[in-house]
Amino acid sequence: MEHILRELKQYWPHFENADIAKAYHDELEKFETWIKEVGLKLLALRAKEAAEKGNPVARDYPEEYIKGLIRRGQAKILVNMFAAYLVSKGKATQYWLIKNKFVAGGESIATWIRLLKKIYTPNSSAV
Repeated sequence: MEHILRELKQYWPHFENADIAKAYHDELEKFETWIKEVGLKLLALRAKEAAEKGNPVARDYPEEYIKGLIRRGQAKILVNMFAAYLVSKGKATQYWLIKNKFVAGGESIATWIRLLKKIYTPNSSAV
């Protein structure tokens, strides 16, 4: 998963310029640690779900699927993961982040929050 972290790091400077990162600057260091501990599990779970839905790349090459997901989303993937991180830590609500235009819409952040719930729920079939 070291390749995945390198791929994410490539977009970190763009992410730091996002409004949400500027507003919650004090959380960036904690978020970076969180990505290594939880974020990678989220990405793996995202690949697992895509594989279960029939995506052959996600099934046969999950790491490549994740790297492609990151390349397509670029800094936006970090913004949405950061928003989910903030919600999970009680720093903001999904509604507040959308209302104040820190994230583009509810669907993208909702996906990450849903996956987080799978990780944090005991007896779930998470990664």
